[in-house]
Amino acid sequence: MDLQKIFTRPKNRKKSRPSSAQRKKKARTKAAASRRLAWWLGSAAVVVILGIGLLDWTNSRRGQAALLSLGSNKMYGEVQAAVDDALVKTLADYSAGPVSQPADHDWPAPDFGPGAVIRCRSLSVDRGESWWEVQARIAAAVEAVGARILWGERLLPERLGTAQLHPNEDLDLLRLDIGVAQRPTHTLILAREGARTRLQWGGGPGISRWTEFASGEAPVVALVIDDWGHSKSSAAMGLLGLPAPLTLAVLPNLSYSRFFSLQRTELVLPPGQASDPEGTGQVAGMKLPSGRPARLLAGCPVEVTTGRRRSSWPDKRREVMLHLPMEPQGYPETNPGPDALLVGMTESEIRTRLDNALATLTNVTGVNNHMGSAATSDTPLMRALMAVLQEKDLFFVDSLTSARSVAYAEAQRASIPAARNRIFLDYDNENEVAIATNLQRLVQSARSSGFAVGIGHPHRATAAVLARELPGLIKQGVRFVTVSELIALQEYQAAVVAQTAGE
Repeated sequence: MDLQKIFTRPKNRKKSRPSSAQRKKKARTKAAASRRLAWWLGSAAVVVILGIGLLDWTNSRRGQAALLSLGSNKMYGEVQAAVDDALVKTLADYSAGPVSQPADHDWPAPDFGPGAVIRCRSLSVDRGESWWEVQARIAAAVEAVGARILWGERLLPERLGTAQLHPNEDLDLLRLDIGVAQRPTHTLILAREGARTRLQWGGGPGISRWTEFASGEAPVVALVIDDWGHSKSSAAMGLLGLPAPLTLAVLPNLSYSRFFSLQRTELVLPPGQASDPEGTGQVAGMKLPSGRPARLLAGCPVEVTTGRRRSSWPDKRREVMLHLPMEPQGYPETNPGPDALLVGMTESEIRTRLDNALATLTNVTGVNNHMGSAATSDTPLMRALMAVLQEKDLFFVDSLTSARSVAYAEAQRASIPAARNRIFLDYDNENEVAIATNLQRLVQSARSSGFAVGIGHPHRATAAVLARELPGLIKQGVRFVTVSELIALQEYQAAVVAQTAGE
């Protein structure tokens, strides 16, 4: 071993200096690190500033209104109070807070939170401004707090009614719904100073039309008449004129299919359920009250009328269903007609046939089966059909042409509004005694269970029996309704029972 090498210190070596390139690289690295630090510090500062700004914004009236429009119902009270303040400043007769005048009303709005109400107020306005100027002034005031006018409508004074053809600045009333998108906080009815106007909020003071309709306890019967569309026979036209609600199940692609589908009238349904299914304002060729469908689409549910209280709902209400051909037992020898739903069809094929059938009608709100003893007993076919009906927001009535039908069960499984036939009134279509007996059985079923659906056809004997028997049954307290109304009443009753049980 060479000890000298081990114990001999190495000579000092001169340290090499970094090159120019290395020095520049190091400087660039430090500069990049500084920039990253500055960016992070700046970002943190921005986040803090934005957080403070956001907190301030959410506590501001505009911020609260924006949050309410996005669905934060806990802001409803704050926004309503802000609109109150704005209206106090711009309308001399307006009083903020809960109802205080006999002509005013608080319209329940449970969808906007527990205890939420729309403040319905009637006010007098000076004749010096046009209604347009009044509306513009109110719009500017509420926009300052983040709200807006959702709906504006001229109402006719009760003494003129529909006889008034042109706007009249001195006699017209002005309705304004105020709030944020789909969440009104106020409904104002403005009249000129000195004008005497009788207002009815809903079906009467403090009672909405639907609540009054739903409060009855009589047995409820929905009469469905199948097979419309072949002709305008005397029996068909006689049934159409009956003074009681009917649901018309119309076959597609027939000479008079569209004619009978146009017989749809306004129905009595809960607030938010459209009475005009196509949103056109046209029902059975008649104009609905001014702007009603559009007002509901704007989220403004408050019902108000002028004048004395009128009948809340007409007797001759008509609803339209598609009477959809389906495969029967013994097909094809027993033929349901063209474009029927057949066992084994895919969901796409079902959708195409349903679309084609619906294209020949209008105002359709539901579907029931024409024949279909084989189709309604086939679970895959019914499951696929219910998926399509759910997409189209249509209810289903199981005609129960087979005891093995799974259609009603599949509709319930898919959470589709549904009902099922209790009895065919006229399977012996010429025997008036048998038809009258079946009608009594239907009514007795409704008396026992509360609700019943029966199906008839446009036969001469059926028209004669119903014309003879219905007035007496109505006097006995039987309530005849359409299918949509029956389903809505069942849901209402179930909700009341659930609430009572919860208490």
